[in-house]
Amino acid sequence: MKIGILTYHHVINDGAVLQTLGHVYTLRELFPEATIEVIDYRHATIERIERREAFKALIKLKKGAISKIKKYYNFKRFVNDLLPLSKEHCQTDDTAKAVAFINRQHYDYVIVGSDEVWKILDRKYARQFPNIYWLPETLTAKRIASAASANGSNPKLLEKKDIQEKVKTIVEGFEAIAVRDQYTFDFIHRLGVSTPLYQVPDPTFGVDWKADGVKEKLQKVGVDFSRKRFALNLSSNNPEFAKASEQIQQYAKQHNIQLVGIGQYNKYCELNFSDVLNSLEWATCYQYFDFCVTDRFHSTIFSIKNHIPFLVIESNKKYPTAHKGKIVDLLSKMDKLAYHQFYDDSIDFKEKIDHLLQKYQSDNFTDIIDHLKKQFRTHLLNSIKG
Repeated sequence: MKIGILTYHHVINDGAVLQTLGHVYTLRELFPEATIEVIDYRHATIERIERREAFKALIKLKKGAISKIKKYYNFKRFVNDLLPLSKEHCQTDDTAKAVAFINRQHYDYVIVGSDEVWKILDRKYARQFPNIYWLPETLTAKRIASAASANGSNPKLLEKKDIQEKVKTIVEGFEAIAVRDQYTFDFIHRLGVSTPLYQVPDPTFGVDWKADGVKEKLQKVGVDFSRKRFALNLSSNNPEFAKASEQIQQYAKQHNIQLVGIGQYNKYCELNFSDVLNSLEWATCYQYFDFCVTDRFHSTIFSIKNHIPFLVIESNKKYPTAHKGKIVDLLSKMDKLAYHQFYDDSIDFKEKIDHLLQKYQSDNFTDIIDHLKKQFRTHLLNSIKG
């Protein structure tokens, strides 16, 4: 049996490559006799934009520009070295060419997901619907959606009858449709498809992540293990997050805490790095911090999986409709929305952190983690008939 995984494995984002590895590692364990490949398809426009963005910061002499370029090249190297990529490579925006490429690989199953692979946008440089990530009917392999998400879509586009009819026509032929969030579930459910439809967690919950030498790398770049340490994956370029970060900096000074930026540059941090750790090391580095503040989905997940208290700060401006995003969806299912906060000028974030540090001592995430791991693995076992 040969299984191909189609996802955003190539974008410069630790969460994207880790959810890809979540599928790879879980499938290898569940189906040891199968050939598991990541389909090395890359959207040509996205590849070009990411390369341009990496160098644009240098041209504009922005802080962290060199680090951004180093991360770009280190990330590409990591993806090429670690992921079991298909021997053949395809880079195009043409869906028909992408279909022909995938069919030449002779997969028994093609799995699309995780990530926002079903996001529908009409922006100039977006992946235009219907793209290859919808797995068109012309694919010869059996098709499975695994933790696919339409989060971040233009909601007006999801209401268009022609788009709804096209989506229904495509996904009716799937073996199973497992989506990552309620928003995507509701969208597909409204179409009245007959294919089995259900929700599953992000693939990163399916794996117990390990990496060697992470503490030594952190020490080498200046992380101080003689003090308490807070990780921030929160950009100070956002005015609201800058105000929150300033309060967190005040809290850190009062309690002799080292603030460390572990992804996005934050001027209120004592130390920033983004190019020091590869994606596997980044997934496990959270265990070496006493608290995490973030607006990112996978930073939230790896705080949970590494058993450290956390606070998610998001902007209400990001969500103009009733849908409040994938992090709210995740924490709602866990009944842990206390760890999420939409920014407001009236909030005392120092007080919020104190409260969460105390609350975390009595909260149990272990059973939640175990349940989500089992749920993800059960979905793959039930969807693939080896």
